[in-house]
Amino acid sequence: MSSTVRFMHHPTSQPCRAVHQFMLETDIPFEEEIVNLLDGSNEQQEFKDKYNPTGQVPILCDGDFVVWESAAIASYLNEKFDVPANWFGATMQERAIVQQYLHWHSTTLRRGAGAFFYSHFAECIWGKHDYSREIEKGLHVLYESMGILDDWLANSKYIAGNEISFADLQGYHEFVSHDAGKIIPDAEWKKYPKVKKWFDTIAKRPHSKAVNQTIMEVGQMRLDGNLIPMTRKTSLAKGTELVGSGTSGIPYAN
Repeated sequence: MSSTVRFMHHPTSQPCRAVHQFMLETDIPFEEEIVNLLDGSNEQQEFKDKYNPTGQVPILCDGDFVVWESAAIASYLNEKFDVPANWFGATMQERAIVQQYLHWHSTTLRRGAGAFFYSHFAECIWGKHDYSREIEKGLHVLYESMGILDDWLANSKYIAGNEISFADLQGYHEFVSHDAGKIIPDAEWKKYPKVKKWFDTIAKRPHSKAVNQTIMEVGQMRLDGNLIPMTRKTSLAKGTELVGSGTSGIPYAN
């Protein structure tokens, strides 16, 4: 094990940004390695065998120990570096609420990422097709999740109470991508005022702007109609396509 960990990521990835901001917020020492998702470096079998059988990022290397999945990485870092208790909970019940959100997130709000991916990245990988079904699926999951989260935030400033936790960063960075791609219309945001207030609160944190710089630039490129050159062949999103899970390298089947 090492006093400095190696963080393998890409700044367009929502889960990567959540972990990245967590490390910056808590002064965790790390070495940064950008994994080129655009050319499909993570799709190569050698990469999967060495780091992550799904080919996804983020990945954390601590000496010879390798862990993937953003929530697992952040939980590991929380214990290794003994960060302030608010990030994963000071009491058994607070820890349970943080974990409750992280489990919910991975099966709901995270699945809404398809609305952003199929609106802006799919054409860069597979060319012009009718992605409306995938976008519709992503939006349905996204709006349903926003409704649940709005109720969740009814009695607290943050997801797990009145202090920020990793649960907030995990959720916040999903919405950053949707904001970068102008996926959520103002009329929809108005339906979920607590979510909007929560999002704006985290956006004002000192590290948020820096961590989000690349995805905001990429979003603007796509809004301007510019394609992003990619030679990868599989989805960047998890479980949002109509065929496959998004974690086993299944190309788009249209």
